[in-house]
Amino acid sequence: MSEFYRFPAINGLEEFDNSEQLEKIDSEVEESRDAYFGAPNDAAFGIELMDVIHAAETALRINFTDEEVESMHQLTISKNKKRGYYND
Repeated sequence: MSEFYRFPAINGLEEFDNSEQLEKIDSEVEESRDAYFGAPNDAAFGIELMDVIHAAETALRINFTDEEVESMHQLTISKNKKRGYYND
C-alpha cells in the first residue's frame, strides 16, 4: 500500500468505474453534510468525512498507479502552496 493512502483498497476494485465512484464520493459528501447539520459535535461527522477520503482514495486507485498518486500528491501540495494555503 502506498504511503499516501490512509485506507486499504476495497474488495472488487476492478469492478468499479469512474462514474459510479464519483457518485459514491457525492453520496459520502452528502452524508457528511447530514451528519454535521444533524449533530455538529457528534463523531458521526468525522466518520463521514473519513468516508469521503476513502471514496476519493478508491477513485485514485481505479485510475492511477501508486507512483502516479505520489507524484500528484506532491504536485497538489506545490499548487496549493503557490496559492498561499499553507503557512511558510
